[in-house]
Amino acid sequence: MKNFFILLLITGCSIATFAQTKDFKPELYFGVKGGMTFSKVRFYPNVVESFQEGNSGGIMFRLISEPHIGFQVEVNYSQKGWKEDTIGYSRLLSYVSVPVMTHINFGDKAFRFTINLGPEVAYMISDEEKFISQTAILPTDPNYKTYFGKPIEKKFDFLFTAGIGFEYHLKRGGAFSLEGRAFYSLPNLFNPDNYPYKVSQSNGALVTFAYLFQFNKKKKASK
Repeated sequence: MKNFFILLLITGCSIATFAQTKDFKPELYFGVKGGMTFSKVRFYPNVVESFQEGNSGGIMFRLISEPHIGFQVEVNYSQKGWKEDTIGYSRLLSYVSVPVMTHINFGDKAFRFTINLGPEVAYMISDEEKFISQTAILPTDPNYKTYFGKPIEKKFDFLFTAGIGFEYHLKRGGAFSLEGRAFYSLPNLFNPDNYPYKVSQSNGALVTFAYLFQFNKKKKASK
C-alpha cells in the first residue's frame, strides 16, 4: 500500500510539472458523495482478521486553479474497524473526517481520469463492539483479547489517503465521479504501554460515487 501512495505522488508531481496556464479558466465545484469502506487494523503481534464493511458519505469542495491540478477539501462521515470471524468478534468505528488533498486530472473536457492524495484528520464519534458468542469476552476464553470491552484510546486519527477515479463532465456543468481510495492511519488505536500490541493502525479502502456541481461554468457567447 505504501508503494501505491508513492507511485501516485510521483505521477501527480509529473503532471503538475508539465501543466500549462495559457487560456485556462479556474473551475470551482461543490459536490456530495456516498459509498462503502473496507478496512482492517494492522496489529503487531498479528491478529487473524477480515475486512470490516462500513458506510461513507460527505460533501466536497474543489478548486482547479491550474490546468490539470488544484485542491480538494471534504467533510465526511466514514466507518472503519475490523472483524475476527474465528471468534465472532467485530468492531465498527465511526468518524467525522476532513481530508485536504491535491487534485490532479487529465483527459478531455467530458471524460477525465483523476488522482486525489493528501493528509486527512478524523475524530471518532462512536464505537460499536459485537460478539456472536458472548463467552468470547470472558478472560477464561482461550481466544480472549485484552481490548475486548475496552474503549478505543485514540479518538483523533491522522491518515494519509490517495485515490484514483473517473469522471464524466456534463455540457451544462457538473460531473459524475467514481473513485477508489486507499487510506493508512499513523496513530495506534491502543496505547502500546497499556496493551501487548506495539502496532494497531487502521488501513483499508473505500469506493464512492459523487455528483459535483460547477459554480463557474463558462457560458457560450451568444451570436
